[in-house]
Amino acid sequence: MLGMQRQRYLLLAGILALMAAGCGGGDDGGEDAAPLSKADFTTQADKICADGNAELESEAEALGDEPTQEQIEGFAADVLVPNLQGQHDDIADLGVPEGDEDDVKAILDSLQEGIDAVEADPSLITSSDDPLAEASDLAGDYGLTECAV
Repeated sequence: MLGMQRQRYLLLAGILALMAAGCGGGDDGGEDAAPLSKADFTTQADKICADGNAELESEAEALGDEPTQEQIEGFAADVLVPNLQGQHDDIADLGVPEGDEDDVKAILDSLQEGIDAVEADPSLITSSDDPLAEASDLAGDYGLTECAV
């Protein structure tokens, strides 16, 4: 029983960390996207993250108190990765505040690397090695709140 509680804790901790890291920022946006102010960018990005994180939380609750490793990995592959990729892509489409291109690119690149790592190995969400920690740190340093731990 203790093992199952630990597994649930690790799952929830992993989900929360990945949800928080799930919003990292945008790249230089689409070619037609007008640059936003940093305040507008962070507001819109944090809204994308809050909405995506709420969906993840709801889906995670459906796993119950004692999900199996197979359920956890299925959640990561079928729910978490597509959700985070959607958040990434939506934020990338916002357009980057002028002068912040390098910062936002670093956030998005790090986020994509983390998403790719979880996609390749869904068991990473229960490991102590958070593949999205760097993206979360960068997002927080940039001023995003819903998108960073």
